[in-house]
Amino acid sequence: MKIKRLIASTLVGAMAFSLAACGSSSSSSSSSGDATSSDAEATVESTAEEGTLVVGLYNSLDSLNPWTSGQITKDMVTFCLYETLASAETGSTDLDYILMKDYTQVDDYTFDVEIYDYITDAEGNNITAADVVFSFGQYMENWATTVESIEATGDYTFEIVLNTAAEGSFEYIVCEVPIASETAYNNSPDQFSTTSCGTMPYVCEGGADYVSGSTIICRKTDSYWQTEEDLIYEGSVANADTIEFDILTESTQLALAIENGTVQVAQFIDASLLDEVSTTDGVELAALAFPEDRGIMFCMTEDSIFYDNLALRQAILYAIDNETVAEACGYGYGEASVVTCGNSELTIGYDESWESDRYHYDPEKAKELLEEANYNGETIRLLCNDNAAITMLWQTVQANLQAVGINAELNVCEGTTYGTYRDGTSGQYELAYAGPGNAGYATTDLWDTLFNRNNYSSGCTWAGLYDDELQALYDALTEPNGYTQENVNAFYEYITENALYYQIYDLDWYAAYNTSAVESYFVDRRGFILANTVVLAE
Repeated sequence: MKIKRLIASTLVGAMAFSLAACGSSSSSSSSSGDATSSDAEATVESTAEEGTLVVGLYNSLDSLNPWTSGQITKDMVTFCLYETLASAETGSTDLDYILMKDYTQVDDYTFDVEIYDYITDAEGNNITAADVVFSFGQYMENWATTVESIEATGDYTFEIVLNTAAEGSFEYIVCEVPIASETAYNNSPDQFSTTSCGTMPYVCEGGADYVSGSTIICRKTDSYWQTEEDLIYEGSVANADTIEFDILTESTQLALAIENGTVQVAQFIDASLLDEVSTTDGVELAALAFPEDRGIMFCMTEDSIFYDNLALRQAILYAIDNETVAEACGYGYGEASVVTCGNSELTIGYDESWESDRYHYDPEKAKELLEEANYNGETIRLLCNDNAAITMLWQTVQANLQAVGINAELNVCEGTTYGTYRDGTSGQYELAYAGPGNAGYATTDLWDTLFNRNNYSSGCTWAGLYDDELQALYDALTEPNGYTQENVNAFYEYITENALYYQIYDLDWYAAYNTSAVESYFVDRRGFILANTVVLAE
Protein backbone atom coordinates (compact mmCIF):
# COMPACT_ATOMS: atom_id res chain seq x y z
CA MET A 1 0.00 0.00 0.00
CA LYS A 2 1.45 3.34 -1.01
CA ILE A 3 0.20 6.88 -0.56
CA LYS A 4 1.43 9.66 -2.85
CA ARG A 5 1.53 13.28 -1.80
CA LEU A 6 -1.61 15.29 -2.57
CA ILE A 7 -1.53 19.00 -3.33
CA ALA A 8 -4.22 20.62 -1.21
CA SER A 9 -5.93 23.89 -1.92
CA THR A 10 -6.69 24.29 1.74
CA LEU A 11 -4.34 26.10 4.09
CA VAL A 12 -1.15 24.39 5.13
CA GLY A 13 0.36 23.19 8.35
CA ALA A 14 0.31 26.18 10.53
CA MET A 15 -2.88 27.53 9.34
CA ALA A 16 -4.96 26.58 11.90
CA PHE A 17 -3.92 29.06 13.78
CA SER A 18 -7.07 30.53 13.26
CA LEU A 19 -8.33 29.15 16.51
CA ALA A 20 -11.18 30.82 14.98
CA ALA A 21 -9.02 33.59 15.34
CA CYS A 22 -6.80 33.46 18.21
CA GLY A 23 -3.94 32.36 16.09
CA SER A 24 -1.92 29.46 17.04
CA SER A 25 0.15 26.99 16.18
CA SER A 26 3.18 24.93 17.08
CA SER A 27 5.15 25.66 20.19
CA SER A 28 8.70 25.70 21.30
CA SER A 29 8.95 23.11 23.98
CA SER A 30 7.41 20.43 26.06
CA SER A 31 7.54 21.14 29.76
CA SER A 32 6.08 20.22 33.08
CA GLY A 33 4.55 22.58 35.56
CA ASP A 34 4.02 22.43 39.29
CA ALA A 35 0.69 23.90 40.22
CA THR A 36 1.32 25.58 43.50
CA SER A 37 -0.43 28.58 44.96
CA SER A 38 1.24 31.40 46.81
CA ASP A 39 -2.04 32.33 48.46
CA ALA A 40 -2.49 31.25 52.04
CA GLU A 41 -6.18 30.84 51.43
CA ALA A 42 -7.58 29.58 48.14
CA THR A 43 -11.21 30.56 47.78
CA VAL A 44 -12.05 28.67 44.61
CA GLU A 45 -13.52 25.23 45.19
CA SER A 46 -13.76 22.72 42.37
CA THR A 47 -17.22 21.46 41.48
CA ALA A 48 -15.93 18.35 39.69
CA GLU A 49 -16.60 14.82 40.89
CA GLU A 50 -13.68 12.98 42.43
CA GLY A 51 -11.34 11.60 39.78
CA THR A 52 -12.76 13.88 37.08
CA LEU A 53 -10.83 16.71 35.51
CA VAL A 54 -12.96 19.44 33.94
CA VAL A 55 -11.24 21.49 31.26
CA GLY A 56 -12.75 24.61 29.75
CA LEU A 57 -12.18 25.17 26.03
CA TYR A 58 -12.90 28.42 24.26
CA ASN A 59 -14.40 28.00 20.78
CA SER A 60 -15.98 24.99 19.10
CA LEU A 61 -15.02 21.69 17.44
CA ASP A 62 -16.18 20.43 14.08
CA SER A 63 -15.83 16.75 15.06
CA LEU A 64 -13.49 14.29 16.79
CA ASN A 65 -11.95 13.17 13.49
CA PRO A 66 -8.22 13.53 14.25
CA TRP A 67 -7.14 14.40 10.72
CA THR A 68 -9.50 17.23 9.79
CA SER A 69 -9.56 20.86 10.83
CA GLY A 70 -6.71 22.78 12.34
CA GLN A 71 -8.30 24.29 15.39
CA ILE A 72 -5.94 24.35 18.34
CA THR A 73 -8.91 23.73 20.63
CA LYS A 74 -9.60 20.52 18.74
CA ASP A 75 -5.97 19.46 19.15
CA MET A 76 -6.43 19.73 22.91
CA VAL A 77 -8.96 16.90 22.66
CA THR A 78 -7.33 14.97 19.81
CA PHE A 79 -4.06 14.41 21.62
CA CYS A 80 -5.80 13.01 24.67
CA LEU A 81 -7.17 10.30 22.37
CA TYR A 82 -4.51 9.75 19.70
CA GLU A 83 -0.74 9.51 19.63
CA THR A 84 1.77 10.47 16.98
CA LEU A 85 4.91 8.58 16.02
CA ALA A 86 7.08 10.88 18.11
CA SER A 87 7.30 14.26 19.77
CA ALA A 88 9.97 16.95 19.78
CA GLU A 89 10.51 20.40 21.08
CA THR A 90 9.76 22.76 18.24
CA GLY A 91 13.04 24.16 17.05
CA SER A 92 14.83 20.94 18.00
CA THR A 93 15.61 17.79 16.04
CA ASP A 94 15.80 15.61 19.16
CA LEU A 95 12.88 13.20 19.07
CA ASP A 96 11.02 11.56 21.93
CA TYR A 97 9.74 8.29 20.49
CA ILE A 98 6.11 7.36 21.13
CA LEU A 99 4.82 4.80 18.59
CA MET A 100 8.08 4.88 16.69
CA LYS A 101 10.74 2.46 17.86
CA ASP A 102 13.57 3.67 15.63
CA TYR A 103 14.38 5.10 12.23
CA THR A 104 17.21 5.22 9.71
CA GLN A 105 17.87 8.05 7.31
CA VAL A 106 18.56 6.41 3.94
CA ASP A 107 19.35 9.58 2.00
CA ASP A 108 18.52 13.27 2.11
CA TYR A 109 14.82 12.63 1.48
CA THR A 110 14.15 9.02 2.50
CA PHE A 111 13.61 7.53 5.96
CA ASP A 112 12.98 3.95 7.03
CA VAL A 113 10.86 3.85 10.17
CA GLU A 114 10.05 1.02 12.55
CA ILE A 115 7.18 1.07 15.04
CA TYR A 116 6.70 -1.20 18.05
CA ASP A 117 5.10 -4.52 17.16
CA TYR A 118 2.79 -4.60 20.18
CA ILE A 119 0.82 -1.35 19.80
CA THR A 120 -2.92 -1.72 20.28
CA ASP A 121 -5.76 0.78 20.31
CA ALA A 122 -8.72 1.11 22.66
CA GLU A 123 -10.54 -1.78 20.94
CA GLY A 124 -7.51 -4.07 20.90
CA ASN A 125 -6.68 -3.62 17.22
CA ASN A 126 -3.00 -4.14 16.52
CA ILE A 127 -1.45 -1.03 14.94
CA THR A 128 0.72 -1.92 11.95
CA ALA A 129 2.71 0.00 9.36
CA ALA A 130 -0.33 -0.20 7.06
CA ASP A 131 -2.29 1.75 9.68
CA VAL A 132 0.41 4.41 9.76
CA VAL A 133 0.20 4.70 5.97
CA PHE A 134 -3.60 4.92 6.23
CA SER A 135 -3.39 7.66 8.88
CA PHE A 136 -0.93 9.68 6.83
CA GLY A 137 -3.23 9.30 3.84
CA GLN A 138 -6.17 10.68 5.84
CA TYR A 139 -4.05 13.59 7.02
CA MET A 140 -2.76 14.34 3.52
CA GLU A 141 -6.29 14.50 2.14
CA ASN A 142 -6.81 17.56 4.30
CA TRP A 143 -3.37 19.17 4.51
CA ALA A 144 -0.58 19.80 2.04
CA THR A 145 2.60 18.35 3.54
CA THR A 146 6.27 17.80 2.82
CA VAL A 147 5.55 14.08 2.33
CA GLU A 148 6.16 12.91 -1.22
CA SER A 149 5.18 9.29 -0.52
CA ILE A 150 4.79 6.79 2.29
CA GLU A 151 4.77 3.01 1.85
CA ALA A 152 4.65 0.01 4.18
CA THR A 153 7.73 -2.15 3.74
CA GLY A 154 6.81 -4.76 6.35
CA ASP A 155 4.28 -5.39 9.08
CA TYR A 156 5.90 -2.82 11.35
CA THR A 157 8.19 -0.88 9.02
CA PHE A 158 7.52 1.79 6.44
CA GLU A 159 9.38 4.14 4.15
CA ILE A 160 8.63 7.84 4.08
CA VAL A 161 9.97 10.04 1.29
CA LEU A 162 9.93 13.82 1.70
CA ASN A 163 10.04 16.49 -0.98
CA THR A 164 12.43 18.59 1.08
CA ALA A 165 15.77 18.05 2.75
CA ALA A 166 15.40 21.06 5.03
CA GLU A 167 16.49 20.61 8.62
CA GLY A 168 13.63 19.56 10.88
CA SER A 169 11.27 18.42 8.11
CA PHE A 170 11.24 14.76 9.12
CA GLU A 171 10.99 15.61 12.81
CA TYR A 172 8.06 17.92 12.14
CA ILE A 173 5.91 15.46 10.22
CA VAL A 174 6.39 12.46 12.53
CA CYS A 175 5.18 14.67 15.38
CA GLU A 176 2.13 15.94 13.52
CA VAL A 177 0.03 13.02 12.25
CA PRO A 178 -2.32 11.23 14.69
CA ILE A 179 -2.18 7.46 14.16
CA ALA A 180 -5.21 5.15 14.26
CA SER A 181 -6.31 1.74 13.01
CA GLU A 182 -7.92 1.62 9.58
CA THR A 183 -10.12 -1.21 10.85
CA ALA A 184 -11.34 0.88 13.77
CA TYR A 185 -12.03 3.81 11.45
CA ASN A 186 -14.05 1.66 9.04
CA ASN A 187 -15.95 0.03 11.90
CA SER A 188 -16.75 3.37 13.50
CA PRO A 189 -20.42 4.30 13.04
CA ASP A 190 -19.45 7.81 11.97
CA GLN A 191 -15.75 7.63 10.96
CA PHE A 192 -14.62 9.09 14.27
CA SER A 193 -16.88 12.13 14.08
CA THR A 194 -18.32 11.68 17.57
CA THR A 195 -16.41 8.61 18.77
CA SER A 196 -12.73 7.77 19.08
CA CYS A 197 -10.45 4.77 18.97
CA GLY A 198 -6.83 5.73 19.38
CA THR A 199 -3.79 4.38 21.15
CA MET A 200 -4.01 6.81 24.07
CA PRO A 201 -5.40 5.45 27.37
CA TYR A 202 -8.64 7.42 26.92
CA VAL A 203 -11.67 6.98 24.71
CA CYS A 204 -14.80 8.94 23.84
CA GLU A 205 -17.68 6.57 23.21
CA GLY A 206 -20.02 9.12 21.67
CA GLY A 207 -23.69 9.31 22.61
CA ALA A 208 -24.05 11.23 25.85
CA ASP A 209 -20.25 11.58 26.01
CA TYR A 210 -20.26 13.76 22.91
CA VAL A 211 -22.67 16.68 22.92
CA SER A 212 -21.86 18.84 19.92
CA GLY A 213 -20.81 22.34 20.88
CA SER A 214 -21.17 21.57 24.57
CA THR A 215 -19.36 18.63 26.18
CA ILE A 216 -16.85 15.92 25.31
CA ILE A 217 -16.10 13.25 27.91
CA CYS A 218 -13.02 11.04 27.65
CA ARG A 219 -12.85 8.01 29.92
CA LYS A 220 -9.73 6.19 31.01
CA THR A 221 -9.38 2.70 29.52
CA ASP A 222 -8.38 -0.37 31.51
CA SER A 223 -5.10 -0.80 29.70
CA TYR A 224 -2.47 1.03 27.69
CA TRP A 225 -0.34 -0.67 25.10
CA GLN A 226 3.06 0.60 26.30
CA THR A 227 3.77 -1.36 29.48
CA GLU A 228 7.46 -0.54 29.77
CA GLU A 229 7.43 2.49 32.05
CA ASP A 230 10.75 3.89 30.88
CA LEU A 231 9.39 3.99 27.30
CA ILE A 232 6.15 5.82 28.09
CA TYR A 233 6.17 9.33 26.67
CA GLU A 234 5.54 11.96 29.32
CA GLY A 235 2.55 13.26 27.40
CA SER A 236 0.86 9.83 27.14
CA VAL A 237 0.14 9.21 30.81
CA ALA A 238 -3.39 8.88 32.16
CA ASN A 239 -3.84 10.63 35.50
CA ALA A 240 -7.53 11.55 35.76
CA ASP A 241 -10.16 8.80 35.61
CA THR A 242 -12.35 11.01 33.45
CA ILE A 243 -11.65 14.15 31.45
CA GLU A 244 -14.61 16.39 30.73
CA PHE A 245 -14.09 19.10 28.13
CA ASP A 246 -16.63 21.89 28.48
CA ILE A 247 -16.87 23.98 25.32
CA LEU A 248 -17.55 27.64 26.01
CA THR A 249 -18.31 29.90 23.09
CA GLU A 250 -17.53 33.19 24.82
CA SER A 251 -14.16 34.14 26.29
CA THR A 252 -15.91 35.72 29.27
CA GLN A 253 -17.64 32.41 30.00
CA LEU A 254 -14.28 30.65 30.17
CA ALA A 255 -12.87 33.24 32.55
CA LEU A 256 -15.93 33.02 34.78
CA ALA A 257 -15.77 29.21 34.77
CA ILE A 258 -12.23 29.12 36.15
CA GLU A 259 -12.98 31.92 38.61
CA ASN A 260 -15.97 30.14 40.15
CA GLY A 261 -14.47 26.63 39.98
CA THR A 262 -16.77 25.19 37.32
CA VAL A 263 -13.63 24.09 35.46
CA GLN A 264 -10.26 23.21 36.97
CA VAL A 265 -8.20 24.12 33.92
CA ALA A 266 -9.03 26.86 31.43
CA GLN A 267 -7.13 26.64 28.16
CA PHE A 268 -6.21 30.04 26.71
CA ILE A 269 -7.50 33.03 28.62
CA ASP A 270 -8.33 36.01 26.44
CA ALA A 271 -5.76 38.77 26.92
CA SER A 272 -8.46 41.24 27.93
CA LEU A 273 -9.36 39.01 30.89
CA LEU A 274 -5.90 38.06 32.15
CA ASP A 275 -5.73 40.75 34.82
CA GLU A 276 -9.14 39.79 36.16
CA VAL A 277 -8.38 36.06 36.25
CA SER A 278 -4.93 36.53 37.76
CA THR A 279 -6.34 38.36 40.78
CA THR A 280 -8.82 35.61 41.66
CA ASP A 281 -7.81 33.80 44.85
CA GLY A 282 -7.06 30.15 44.22
CA VAL A 283 -6.43 30.65 40.49
CA GLU A 284 -3.00 30.78 38.88
CA LEU A 285 -2.07 31.74 35.35
CA ALA A 286 0.18 29.35 33.45
CA ALA A 287 2.36 31.31 31.05
CA LEU A 288 2.91 28.81 28.28
CA ALA A 289 5.51 31.02 26.61
CA PHE A 290 4.64 29.92 23.11
CA PRO A 291 4.13 33.23 21.31
CA GLU A 292 1.34 33.76 18.88
CA ASP A 293 2.90 35.88 16.16
CA ARG A 294 0.28 38.11 14.58
CA GLY A 295 1.03 39.42 11.11
CA ILE A 296 -0.50 40.65 7.89
CA MET A 297 -0.01 39.86 4.22
CA PHE A 298 -0.81 41.69 1.00
CA CYS A 299 -2.93 40.30 -1.81
CA MET A 300 -0.33 39.87 -4.54
CA THR A 301 -2.30 38.67 -7.54
CA GLU A 302 -1.51 40.51 -10.78
CA ASP A 303 -4.73 42.53 -10.59
CA SER A 304 -4.06 43.66 -7.02
CA ILE A 305 -3.20 47.28 -6.25
CA PHE A 306 -0.13 45.98 -4.40
CA TYR A 307 1.26 43.90 -7.26
CA ASP A 308 4.47 45.44 -8.57
CA ASN A 309 4.07 48.44 -6.23
CA LEU A 310 6.68 48.09 -3.49
CA ALA A 311 6.34 51.72 -2.41
CA LEU A 312 2.65 51.24 -1.63
CA ARG A 313 3.33 48.09 0.40
CA GLN A 314 6.05 49.86 2.34
CA ALA A 315 3.80 52.87 2.94
CA ILE A 316 1.26 50.56 4.56
CA LEU A 317 3.90 49.11 6.88
CA TYR A 318 5.35 52.46 7.94
CA ALA A 319 1.81 53.66 8.71
CA ILE A 320 1.14 50.92 11.28
CA ASP A 321 1.93 51.76 14.91
CA ASN A 322 3.07 48.38 16.28
CA GLU A 323 3.21 49.59 19.86
CA THR A 324 -0.39 50.83 19.77
CA VAL A 325 -1.65 47.62 18.14
CA ALA A 326 0.22 45.44 20.66
CA GLU A 327 -1.16 47.42 23.58
CA ALA A 328 -4.72 47.49 22.23
CA CYS A 329 -4.85 43.78 21.36
CA GLY A 330 -2.59 42.40 24.09
CA TYR A 331 -3.84 44.46 27.02
CA GLY A 332 -0.31 44.88 28.30
CA TYR A 333 0.70 41.27 27.60
CA GLY A 334 1.70 41.70 23.95
CA GLU A 335 4.99 42.98 22.55
CA ALA A 336 5.50 44.87 19.31
CA SER A 337 7.53 42.77 16.88
CA VAL A 338 10.96 43.92 15.73
CA VAL A 339 11.34 41.29 13.00
CA THR A 340 9.47 40.75 9.76
CA CYS A 341 8.82 37.05 10.10
CA GLY A 342 10.21 34.79 12.85
CA ASN A 343 10.70 34.14 16.53
CA SER A 344 13.91 34.15 18.56
CA GLU A 345 12.99 31.02 20.53
CA LEU A 346 11.29 29.01 17.81
CA THR A 347 12.79 29.68 14.40
CA ILE A 348 15.69 27.47 13.36
CA GLY A 349 18.33 29.84 12.05
CA TYR A 350 16.93 32.93 13.74
CA ASP A 351 19.49 35.73 13.45
CA GLU A 352 19.61 38.69 15.82
CA SER A 353 20.53 40.89 12.87
CA TRP A 354 16.88 40.60 11.81
CA GLU A 355 15.90 42.73 14.79
CA SER A 356 16.18 45.96 12.86
CA ASP A 357 12.59 47.05 13.31
CA ARG A 358 12.81 47.76 9.58
CA TYR A 359 9.34 49.25 9.18
CA HIS A 360 9.11 51.20 12.41
CA TYR A 361 6.14 53.52 12.81
CA ASP A 362 6.79 56.61 10.70
CA PRO A 363 3.62 58.29 9.34
CA GLU A 364 5.59 60.97 7.50
CA LYS A 365 7.62 58.32 5.70
CA ALA A 366 4.35 56.55 4.87
CA LYS A 367 2.97 59.72 3.27
CA GLU A 368 6.12 60.19 1.19
CA LEU A 369 5.87 56.61 -0.06
CA LEU A 370 2.19 57.07 -0.90
CA GLU A 371 3.16 59.88 -3.27
CA GLU A 372 5.90 57.75 -4.78
CA ALA A 373 3.39 54.92 -5.24
CA ASN A 374 0.92 57.23 -7.03
CA TYR A 375 -1.80 56.25 -4.59
CA ASN A 376 -5.06 57.95 -5.55
CA GLY A 377 -7.41 57.02 -2.74
CA GLU A 378 -8.27 53.51 -3.91
CA THR A 379 -10.12 51.43 -1.32
CA ILE A 380 -7.96 49.01 0.65
CA ARG A 381 -10.10 46.19 2.07
CA LEU A 382 -8.89 44.71 5.36
CA LEU A 383 -10.08 41.11 5.68
CA CYS A 384 -11.38 40.69 9.21
CA ASN A 385 -13.26 37.91 10.92
CA ASP A 386 -15.71 38.44 13.74
CA ASN A 387 -13.32 37.32 16.48
CA ALA A 388 -12.85 40.16 18.97
CA ALA A 389 -9.04 40.01 18.97
CA ILE A 390 -8.70 40.11 15.19
CA THR A 391 -11.37 42.79 14.90
CA MET A 392 -9.46 44.91 17.41
CA LEU A 393 -6.25 44.44 15.43
CA TRP A 394 -7.83 45.55 12.18
CA GLN A 395 -9.72 48.47 13.73
CA THR A 396 -6.44 49.81 15.08
CA VAL A 397 -4.64 49.24 11.77
CA GLN A 398 -7.54 50.86 9.92
CA ALA A 399 -7.22 53.98 12.08
CA ASN A 400 -3.46 54.08 11.42
CA LEU A 401 -3.97 53.84 7.67
CA GLN A 402 -6.72 56.42 7.57
CA ALA A 403 -4.51 58.82 9.54
CA VAL A 404 -2.02 58.97 6.64
CA GLY A 405 -4.70 59.28 3.97
CA ILE A 406 -5.34 55.66 3.00
CA ASN A 407 -8.95 54.73 2.28
CA ALA A 408 -9.16 51.58 4.43
CA GLU A 409 -12.37 49.68 5.09
CA LEU A 410 -13.07 46.52 7.10
CA ASN A 411 -14.35 43.47 5.28
CA VAL A 412 -15.79 41.54 8.24
CA CYS A 413 -17.01 37.96 7.89
CA GLU A 414 -17.56 34.91 10.09
CA GLY A 415 -14.78 32.42 10.77
CA THR A 416 -15.37 29.75 8.10
CA THR A 417 -15.88 32.27 5.34
CA TYR A 418 -12.88 34.21 6.57
CA GLY A 419 -10.66 31.13 6.27
CA THR A 420 -11.78 30.58 2.69
CA TYR A 421 -11.25 34.20 1.72
CA ARG A 422 -7.64 34.33 2.97
CA ASP A 423 -6.42 32.65 -0.20
CA GLY A 424 -5.16 35.60 -2.24
CA THR A 425 -6.94 34.34 -5.35
CA SER A 426 -10.33 34.80 -3.63
CA GLY A 427 -10.44 38.47 -4.63
CA GLN A 428 -11.90 39.37 -1.24
CA TYR A 429 -9.15 41.53 0.24
CA GLU A 430 -6.14 43.73 -0.23
CA LEU A 431 -4.78 43.12 3.29
CA ALA A 432 -5.38 39.97 5.34
CA TYR A 433 -4.40 38.70 8.77
CA ALA A 434 -2.14 35.68 8.31
CA GLY A 435 -1.10 34.67 11.82
CA PRO A 436 0.31 31.24 11.00
CA GLY A 437 1.51 31.05 14.54
CA ASN A 438 4.90 29.94 15.71
CA ALA A 439 7.65 29.45 13.17
CA GLY A 440 9.46 26.48 14.58
CA TYR A 441 10.71 24.70 11.50
CA ALA A 442 10.51 27.67 9.18
CA THR A 443 10.34 25.66 5.97
CA THR A 444 7.64 23.32 7.25
CA ASP A 445 5.61 25.85 9.16
CA LEU A 446 5.35 29.61 8.77
CA TRP A 447 7.49 30.17 5.68
CA ASP A 448 6.07 27.07 4.03
CA THR A 449 2.53 28.26 4.69
CA LEU A 450 3.07 31.78 3.44
CA PHE A 451 5.56 31.50 0.61
CA ASN A 452 5.82 27.99 -0.87
CA ARG A 453 3.57 28.12 -3.92
CA ASN A 454 3.92 24.37 -4.43
CA ASN A 455 1.42 23.91 -1.60
CA TYR A 456 -1.45 25.52 -3.47
CA SER A 457 -3.47 24.34 -6.42
CA SER A 458 -3.45 27.91 -7.75
CA GLY A 459 0.30 27.65 -8.30
CA CYS A 460 0.73 30.86 -6.31
CA THR A 461 1.63 31.62 -2.71
CA TRP A 462 -1.05 31.90 -0.06
CA ALA A 463 -1.33 35.61 -0.91
CA GLY A 464 -1.63 34.89 -4.64
CA LEU A 465 1.97 35.75 -5.63
CA TYR A 466 3.83 34.06 -8.48
CA ASP A 467 7.49 34.92 -7.93
CA ASP A 468 10.23 32.71 -9.37
CA GLU A 469 12.98 34.36 -7.33
CA LEU A 470 11.08 33.91 -4.07
CA GLN A 471 10.41 30.25 -4.89
CA ALA A 472 14.04 29.66 -5.81
CA LEU A 473 15.15 31.10 -2.47
CA TYR A 474 12.67 28.88 -0.67
CA ASP A 475 13.66 25.80 -2.67
CA ALA A 476 17.33 26.43 -1.83
CA LEU A 477 16.46 25.92 1.84
CA THR A 478 14.94 22.54 1.10
CA GLU A 479 17.89 21.15 -0.84
CA PRO A 480 20.40 18.75 0.77
CA ASN A 481 22.65 20.83 3.02
CA GLY A 482 20.72 23.90 1.88
CA TYR A 483 19.39 25.02 5.24
CA THR A 484 22.40 27.24 5.91
CA GLN A 485 22.52 30.54 7.76
CA GLU A 486 23.41 32.26 4.50
CA ASN A 487 20.34 30.85 2.73
CA VAL A 488 18.05 31.50 5.69
CA ASN A 489 19.18 35.12 5.87
CA ALA A 490 18.84 35.56 2.10
CA PHE A 491 15.27 34.31 2.19
CA TYR A 492 14.39 36.47 5.20
CA GLU A 493 15.94 39.53 3.55
CA TYR A 494 13.95 39.00 0.36
CA ILE A 495 10.70 38.84 2.33
CA THR A 496 11.64 41.99 4.22
CA GLU A 497 13.02 44.06 1.33
CA ASN A 498 9.95 43.29 -0.77
CA ALA A 499 7.49 43.83 2.08
CA LEU A 500 5.74 40.49 1.54
CA TYR A 501 4.78 39.91 5.17
CA TYR A 502 4.69 42.01 8.32
CA GLN A 503 4.73 40.58 11.80
CA ILE A 504 2.98 43.17 13.97
CA TYR A 505 3.19 41.82 17.50
CA ASP A 506 3.72 38.73 19.64
CA LEU A 507 1.49 37.50 22.44
CA ASP A 508 2.29 34.66 24.81
CA TRP A 509 -0.47 32.17 25.54
CA TYR A 510 -1.87 31.75 29.02
CA ALA A 511 -3.91 29.02 30.59
CA ALA A 512 -5.28 29.13 34.12
CA TYR A 513 -5.82 26.43 36.73
CA ASN A 514 -7.45 25.95 40.10
CA THR A 515 -4.59 25.57 42.61
CA SER A 516 -6.68 23.62 45.09
CA ALA A 517 -7.51 21.01 42.44
CA VAL A 518 -4.44 20.79 40.20
CA GLU A 519 -1.11 19.54 41.50
CA SER A 520 0.96 19.43 38.27
CA TYR A 521 0.68 19.27 34.49
CA PHE A 522 2.67 18.80 31.27
CA VAL A 523 2.79 21.28 28.40
CA ASP A 524 2.67 19.77 24.92
CA ARG A 525 4.95 20.86 22.05
CA ARG A 526 1.92 22.57 20.51
CA GLY A 527 1.70 24.91 23.45
CA PHE A 528 -1.16 23.73 25.61
CA ILE A 529 -1.58 21.79 28.83
CA LEU A 530 -2.23 18.14 28.00
CA ALA A 531 -5.33 17.36 30.02
CA ASN A 532 -4.46 13.68 30.48
CA THR A 533 -1.22 14.66 32.24
CA VAL A 534 -2.87 16.85 34.88
CA VAL A 535 -2.39 15.42 38.37
CA LEU A 536 -5.38 16.20 40.54
CA ALA A 537 -4.71 17.23 44.11
CA GLU A 538 -5.90 14.75 46.72
